[in-house]
This record gives sequence, structure tokens and C-alpha cells, in this order.
Amino acid sequence: MNGIMESVANSIFLGIQINEKLQDQLDSSKASMKQFFEENNPEYLQIIQIDSDEYLGKISANCTTMETLTNISMNVKTMLKMICPKFIFSDSALKVIALSPPSTKPSSYGY
Repeated sequence: MNGIMESVANSIFLGIQINEKLQDQLDSSKASMKQFFEENNPEYLQIIQIDSDEYLGKISANCTTMETLTNISMNVKTMLKMICPKFIFSDSALKVIALSPPSTKPSSYGY
């Protein structure tokens, strides 16, 4: 064994937890802005669920640079301001979350 671990398609998510105030503003955003978070387009914001919480942000490759994370952070903030101009949040509200690949375990039921 050479000591090098191969990636198993993990990725990084950078975004903000959707609270009631943000959800209200997303729900009332202009129809023209909904494409920036409702479509499953990696160029725009994605909504993901982790446990019982939902987050709005962008997904990046598993290996990225600080410059790329900074750019993604600015992109997320810019899109949020376009979609919800009255929503105010601090930089500390943005979270970096490591995502695991979907489980490929076979079903215990045999199908």
C-alpha cells in the first residue's frame, strides 16, 4: 500500500442555514429570482437538507483552494442579496460543511 487515499466523491458545501426569516423572504421573492435557488443548477444556489435543517448555498469539489472558497462565499452572498435584498446576515452565518457521498450500501431487504 502506498499510503495515498483515493477520494470517494466527497464535496464541500458553503452556505447559510435557512431560518424562518430567510424562508419568508425566499417565499416572497420575485418570480424572476426563483431560478437562482429553485432549479437544480450548480451555477446557482442549492438547497440541501442536513438532518432536520435546510441550508442554501453552493457545492464545490472535494479538493479546493482558499481562493475558490472565498469566491464561492462572495457568490453566495451576492446571490442572496439579489434574491432577498432585505435579508441581513453576517459572514459568520456562512458555514462550510463537508458532504459525504450518498451511501451505496445494498438494501438489507435484498432489493
